[in-house]
Amino acid sequence: MRRNVLRAVVALVAAAVAVAGYLQVHGDFQRWSDESALDGACDGLLDRNVVRGVLGAGAVEVDDERRGAGLVGCEVHVYGGGAVEITILDTSQAGQYPDSLFTSSQAVFAVPVGHGWSGLFGAGLEDVATADLFSATEYEDVTTSLVLKCTGASSAKSLYISVTTTGDTSLDDPAVRPEFARIATSTASRASKARNCGAELGKPVSSLDLPVIQDEYEPLGTADETCSGIPAAHGMAIATETARGGAPHETCRLADADRGTRYVLEADYGPYARRQLILAAEDPYDDTPDSETPAHQRDRDGRTSWTSAKCPDGQALFTLRPSSERGERRKYPGSDADLAYERAALRAFAERSAKGHGCSAPATP
Repeated sequence: MRRNVLRAVVALVAAAVAVAGYLQVHGDFQRWSDESALDGACDGLLDRNVVRGVLGAGAVEVDDERRGAGLVGCEVHVYGGGAVEITILDTSQAGQYPDSLFTSSQAVFAVPVGHGWSGLFGAGLEDVATADLFSATEYEDVTTSLVLKCTGASSAKSLYISVTTTGDTSLDDPAVRPEFARIATSTASRASKARNCGAELGKPVSSLDLPVIQDEYEPLGTADETCSGIPAAHGMAIATETARGGAPHETCRLADADRGTRYVLEADYGPYARRQLILAAEDPYDDTPDSETPAHQRDRDGRTSWTSAKCPDGQALFTLRPSSERGERRKYPGSDADLAYERAALRAFAERSAKGHGCSAPATP
């Protein structure tokens, strides 16, 4: 009897050791596989420790590797921690990828990354029609994008890095928001070194503003960021704006007292401006910006006013468009007074934006 018990105990111990050994070997293999996948993702430009710090220690899957002229991209999924989509682009190729440079959604304005970085931080809404516009928990697909100006031996003038994060983390907590930028900044640092870009990098991102919902209005007369200096006249009563903070793309939205958007003004710098000019050259309409016309004022049949300025990183482009929220908005301008207001609004917007970026005074028609 004792022998039978002893044999049973020995068998159980052996089985336990075998299972433990299997689990250890299997666990070690899983960790090795995950680390290998992260180390090789996106041409080896990801910092494995940073990705782990943001997305957690779950099993890893890397897919959707994208490569093209000056383009590298991949998606990283971490079980239980979410996913990120990463893009690294030589900005001279941006025209080949029209949607590659992140700006913002129509419902949510991206804000500057700041901290010495030229970049944007933005998000979408889960359901624009039903979302609680005052709750950050409705945000999804958070994007951090950065532009690096190359000064080294690289053939690229600038590099663009974009990271879109999908997960359950809320943007409500200001202490959590900088986590969304960590993968982008670490990837930017590695890309600059690997591509011989020699870019001047920003500082660690310690804080980020919330993206701005389109219904976050304020009196135009008190606007002090992207809508600053625009005259509160001719029916323009309220504005939606963001901070400037060295962002490569800026937006200001002007609305009347009934909150009907009348005009959208945008400023684009560096690769953003170059991409706008490339896309405009493919537009079938005549009244679109072009590099040979420094400034143009809209007439009653036109769609766009624009002006430009010379900047350290090339030409900047500033545009004013009437809103297309409602069909009747397309009828603007209705009078010479409307045209005069447009000129004044675009001039004020462009002058302040250009000055903030160290550019020359914008051109006048």
